Amino acid sequence: TYAPKLILLDISDINCIQDVAKEILNCHGCVDILINNASMKVKAAVQSISLELDKKIMDANYFGLITLTKAILPNMISRRTGQIVQINSIQGKIGIPFRAA
Repeated sequence: TYAPKLILLDISDINCIQDVAKEILNCHGCVDILINNASMKVKAAVQSISLELDKKIMDANYFGLITLTKAILPNMISRRTGQIVQINSIQGKIGIPFRAA
């Protein structure tokens, strides 16, 4: 049993994810459950959103989660145990006005 430890991560900052994953594994040795439950959304007309912001949204909602999963997965595979839970928004199925990404 480990005491809780707060580790901050900006999931949209792809460059820091590997370091955070290493910190977690060094601190606890393994990850039993990875819950990917992060999202970024902007309420605006799609044509008014800059490409830079579109990229940040994709980094937070997709690439960051995939990068974190890939960083943690080898440890789970080597231990032959672990759970990964991907949680997304209903907006992935139903278009909501001014919530396009």
